[in-house]
Amino acid sequence: MKIKKSLILKVLLSASSWISPKEIREKLKVSKDQGPKVKSILRKLVIKKLILQKENLFAHSDLQGGHRHKNKKNFENHRFKKYEKPSFREYKIFEGRFIATNKGFGFVNIGKAKSDVFIPQGDQNGAMDGDLVEVRAFTKPGKNRSRGYIQKILQRSTSKMLARLVRGQRTTLAIPINQRNGVPPLVILKDDDQPNIESGTLVEVELLSQLENDNELYAKVLQPVSKEIRGNLGFNLILTENQIRSEFPIETQEEAKAFSNRVIYDASTSRVDQRDLGFVTIDGIKAQDFDDAVFAKSNEDGSWRVYVAIADVAHYVRPGSAIDQEAYLRGTSVYFPTHAIPMLPENLSNNLCSLKPDVNRLTLTCEMLIDSAGWVQSYRIYESIIRSRARLIYEDVAEFLDTGLTRTIRNKEILDSLIVMNDVARALEVKRTKRGAINFNFEEQNIELDDQNQMVSISKKFSSSSMKLIEQFMLEANEIVAKHCSGNRLSALYRVHSSPDLSRLERLKMVFQRFNIPVPPNSLIDSGQFNKVLESIEKLTNKNQLQIILLRSMALATYETTNQGHFGLGAKYYSHFTSPIRRYPDLVTHRALKHELHAKLGINPSPNSNTSVLMAEYLSEQERRAEKAELESVSLLKVNFMEKFIGQTMEGKILSIENNGFCIEILPYHIDWYLPIETLKDDNYIFDEINLVLQGRRTKRLIEAGNRLELRLTRTDTLHRLMEFDIIGFPPKTLTSMD
Repeated sequence: MKIKKSLILKVLLSASSWISPKEIREKLKVSKDQGPKVKSILRKLVIKKLILQKENLFAHSDLQGGHRHKNKKNFENHRFKKYEKPSFREYKIFEGRFIATNKGFGFVNIGKAKSDVFIPQGDQNGAMDGDLVEVRAFTKPGKNRSRGYIQKILQRSTSKMLARLVRGQRTTLAIPINQRNGVPPLVILKDDDQPNIESGTLVEVELLSQLENDNELYAKVLQPVSKEIRGNLGFNLILTENQIRSEFPIETQEEAKAFSNRVIYDASTSRVDQRDLGFVTIDGIKAQDFDDAVFAKSNEDGSWRVYVAIADVAHYVRPGSAIDQEAYLRGTSVYFPTHAIPMLPENLSNNLCSLKPDVNRLTLTCEMLIDSAGWVQSYRIYESIIRSRARLIYEDVAEFLDTGLTRTIRNKEILDSLIVMNDVARALEVKRTKRGAINFNFEEQNIELDDQNQMVSISKKFSSSSMKLIEQFMLEANEIVAKHCSGNRLSALYRVHSSPDLSRLERLKMVFQRFNIPVPPNSLIDSGQFNKVLESIEKLTNKNQLQIILLRSMALATYETTNQGHFGLGAKYYSHFTSPIRRYPDLVTHRALKHELHAKLGINPSPNSNTSVLMAEYLSEQERRAEKAELESVSLLKVNFMEKFIGQTMEGKILSIENNGFCIEILPYHIDWYLPIETLKDDNYIFDEINLVLQGRRTKRLIEAGNRLELRLTRTDTLHRLMEFDIIGFPPKTLTSMD
């Protein structure tokens, strides 16, 4: 039986007195698991003043008029009158992203330094994880946490999903596989069905637009799920949820196959021959798409001439081609621990455009004259051809730079060049830090896999000297290109990172005071002050948590059609230029540069991209989808790894605490995992956002970062990337003073 507002109103109208949600449920003859739905409808009816609430009892508003009570006077006495007021303060309407949980409830992240809005089970209104929604939020007197319900879905996070087809006598339904989405069974109409597909089959469906004044959600059956996908359902669920395109269309593949694998230099062109320079690539051991090659040499006056050569993808991928259209739809390559899903077909990404050693490759070179203090004195950007001397690995280069010894690199010219490039990188880093670049120092996860691509271990590591070398070279080239494009009004895309909203820094003011951090929060509008804060918290137990708070106070970096600077880098100009194999915005910038170069040379200009605000917004969104998918794939590997430990106890350490839960490190395996606050079953815990602790209401127990705890793994779900733990015990401190 479907629960409707009209049915509940009918029950209340027929009742002669106040009744509980349980009694309402019994009169409706619905099961216990429908209790949250009944309560949700009751809450909405109270807000609309259609019914009355007295503690946990409800009555129809007609009861207030007295015609259902013989003693009207008694009803209107002071005792009852106080319940005429709504249980919640005046509501506010916000927009934000819905975050679903496996427990059925969720939260809406509304940003603006405000706490997330709690959404109880049954109040999602068909919203899925990641949807942009409009939420009506309320705050109870004496409570800090807002709760509310979703009244409108503004934008779906995904249109396709995996579901189980269930055929009834009259209705065909699709039951979504992803429990986090919180999506009810989807109705399949006759015109949107494929009747030849049997009931129980796993299918891919497309969510259709919701009809006006219709609570049902409808979907169209696209295709049954293949055996290959079923065998790796957890991973493919990630692809579907995040709309990651994994297969190239036939026309795209055919277009890629048509290119010759040989690159021949034509001396009659304007392309500069740099095959005699000592370019090398430095990448991770698993990398196959080499976007960039670097080289540097010293000058007698202490300055350096630095060359950053980037794959000339725009030479091959023309606007409007099948490859270009598919690359735009993808927006970026997606890098999972097990494999990559490239933006371009592999014949281009891993072969023709990849700057492999000892072969000719077409490039765009950014040549810079840099003084001893790291400042660029002059630059040139031009088309070129190079021949990389070696494909170097981060670990091998770091070993040489850190120790002066090497077991793998034998070429003396390359070793000498690495020393020079390292000197340049250090000068660039010092300059960038003095200028205000923010240096967060987060550990990176290093996942080890076996032959079956299953995780066998995970370790933590910081950025190495070789990684910093490449990072500094790429940052400098990106800045120079952005400055050039902005100054010449080229049709490029810029990487913009806005300064924090001052309102977001208000919370930090009290947090800093609590931890004796001697930096006035208002000064954080200057990026250089962030580093002073980071230095102040370096040795604190709450270091990770404070870094996260600082990071979240900042805006997200986005792509824009106009240059607005990059707050985090302390840069007036910034764009993405150095990775056109894996990022579409870089390709757009390359086209703008080549168009200008050809026009100046008086030759037929290379085709340009028509940039727009819509393009910038779309590519920003695709980047976020890719990052989310990458993180979820790591979670999937962690759950697969931990599955064999169900029932076992293990030690953990609390890393950070938030309003709705806390992040722990499972110490034996160095696995980070987020636990909802409901995992703490011994008490009702309240988050103190100033002291960054959880405090039990009854026991006054204090839980904070650094606490050790004993855990038992009780359940894993590889499909939905879920792990559940019981907390056996830990020694939390007892709170005596909060000042």
